[in-house]
Amino acid sequence: MSEMINNAVKRKKILKLMILQLHEGKAPHEVKTQLIQLMGKVPYSDIVEVEQELISEGLPQEEILKLCDIHTKALKGTIDHKGAKSAVVGHPVHTFKMENRALAWEIDKLEKLYAKISELDNNDNLGQIWNEIKTHFNALMDVDKHYQRKENLLFPFLEKHGITGPPTVMWGKHDETRELLKAAMETLSSQAESISAGKAKTVTELTLKPASKSVEEMIYKENEILFPMCLDKLSDSEWYEIYKQSVEIGFCLYDPQAKWHPKELKKNIRSVDNNRIQLPSGNFSATELQAILNTIPFDLTFVDKSPIECQRCRGYFIRF
Repeated sequence: MSEMINNAVKRKKILKLMILQLHEGKAPHEVKTQLIQLMGKVPYSDIVEVEQELISEGLPQEEILKLCDIHTKALKGTIDHKGAKSAVVGHPVHTFKMENRALAWEIDKLEKLYAKISELDNNDNLGQIWNEIKTHFNALMDVDKHYQRKENLLFPFLEKHGITGPPTVMWGKHDETRELLKAAMETLSSQAESISAGKAKTVTELTLKPASKSVEEMIYKENEILFPMCLDKLSDSEWYEIYKQSVEIGFCLYDPQAKWHPKELKKNIRSVDNNRIQLPSGNFSATELQAILNTIPFDLTFVDKSPIECQRCRGYFIRF
C-alpha cells in the first residue's frame, strides 16, 4: 500500500514540475515527450489534484487560465482513464457528452468550410460558404447552455468537495469562449455583404478558427479530465439534483429523452416526488405552496381553470 502511495506522490510531483516548466516557457511538445518517457500515462485524477495544489501553493489562477490551452496540448494523448466510471443514458454526464458530440460535429463541418475558404482564388461561391459558416456558428452559440449547467449546477458540488481551482479556471475559459464566439458572429454578420476572398481568409485565421478551436479544446478538457473526475467525486444524490435542475437551463444541440434515477435512490425519490406538486419550472410540497400563497398581498378565489377578470376589483378568479 505504501508503495502505491509513494508512486502516486512521485507521479504528481513529476507532473507538477512539468506544468511549471510550461509556465516558464518550455515548448509543449518537449514537456509531452518528457512526460511520456517518465510516466507513460497520466491518471486523469492527478491532473486535477496537481492544478488544485499549484493554485493552493500560490500560482495565480490567471496564470493557469492563460496557459490552460498549453497544458492541454502537452497532455493530449497521455491521459490514463483506467478505472474511470461511465455514465448511463440519461445521466447528466451522458447528456454533457452527447452535447459535446453534437458540438464536435459542427466544428468538423466548420473545418471543412475553412479549407474551402483557404483554397478560394476569387469570390465565386464565397457567399454560400460564408452563409454555411454562419449557420454552424449559430449552432455553436448554443454552447452557452452547456456552460451554464456546468457553472450553476456542477461547479457548486465540486466546490463542496473542496475542488475550487479547476472550476474557477474552467469558468474563465467559458467566458473567453463566449467572447470569441460573439466576435465571430459579429464579424460574420458585418462582413456578409462586402467580404472578399482575401478578407475571408484573414478573418477565418484571426477570428473564426480561434472561436471554434476554443470550443473544441473545452470538449477535450471535459471528456478527458473533468467528467471522469466528477463521476468519482459526486454522489448519486448530487447527480440527481443536477439532473432535476438541468431542464430549467436547457440543453445544447441535444434533447435528452431518457429519464434517469439513481437505482439506490429510486424508491425514496418516487415517494418524495409523489408528495410534491410538479410545475414546468420545478416542484414543491403542499406546505411550501401554502407558504407562498400566504405571502401574496391579495386574495385569490378559485372558481375553475379559466381566469376571468373581475370588473369591480380588477382582480382575477380562477375557476375550478
